[in-house]
Amino acid sequence: MSLSPRTRLRSMAVATLTLGLVMGANSVAAATGAEEDPRAEVHEGNVTRCDAFGGGLLVSVGDEDQVENLPGLTFEGGDTASAEYVAVTSVPEGIAVTAIVVKGGPGYNVYVPGERGLTSEAPWEDLRSPVNPGGKIPTISHWFVCGAEALPPTTEPAEPTTEPEEPGQSEQPTEPEETEPGASTSSVPSGSMSAPEPSASAPANTLTAVAGKENPAADDLASTGLSSGWLIGVGAALVVGGGALLALTRLRRRSTT
Repeated sequence: MSLSPRTRLRSMAVATLTLGLVMGANSVAAATGAEEDPRAEVHEGNVTRCDAFGGGLLVSVGDEDQVENLPGLTFEGGDTASAEYVAVTSVPEGIAVTAIVVKGGPGYNVYVPGERGLTSEAPWEDLRSPVNPGGKIPTISHWFVCGAEALPPTTEPAEPTTEPEEPGQSEQPTEPEETEPGASTSSVPSGSMSAPEPSASAPANTLTAVAGKENPAADDLASTGLSSGWLIGVGAALVVGGGALLALTRLRRRSTT
């Protein structure tokens, strides 16, 4: 049975319209599909504890068995009945957050402060669960924060700025110059023609007094009481005797001639 030309045209129009509707629907679905959050690491399945993320459970919402609110930690959103996003706005001082876990649909997102573009300190906003198979962001089923007490920063000792001296380059101590007893220790500037003044503590007759004390022979001579007059008399007698002997010799020679 052959179709009339009008029937063929109707069939082609219906087929074209159907194909257009299908392609349009796919295009709309692709245009409205959500993308994954690049700040989060996507995991399949379920998780309720912080064992794999370090630290203990600070806040857990959606699981009544593990609710443990930490005083001072504040957040916005995160309602497990209708919310798709949660924001952690502040963390108590002395607490270091190690991970924020948001569960929804068949998987969960793990946010680590300071990694994958997430800021290292609060606030952390627009946290959510992974995209579901339908290309939509599911409602949060539960979420929790993992953390621990922050350790105080350690400071390394400053390195010395002065370099150690090499062997043999250290300054040698100068030995003091020996001075004679009684010599003045005051120095005269280079190029000066004036002699140093004598020490005021030494009297002018010091050498005379010392010589008299250290020469015992002089004390002995002074204590004998002898004078040099008798020596002059002996010398004169020798001179007279010599002259008389010479004259006697000459008279003898004349008498023999």
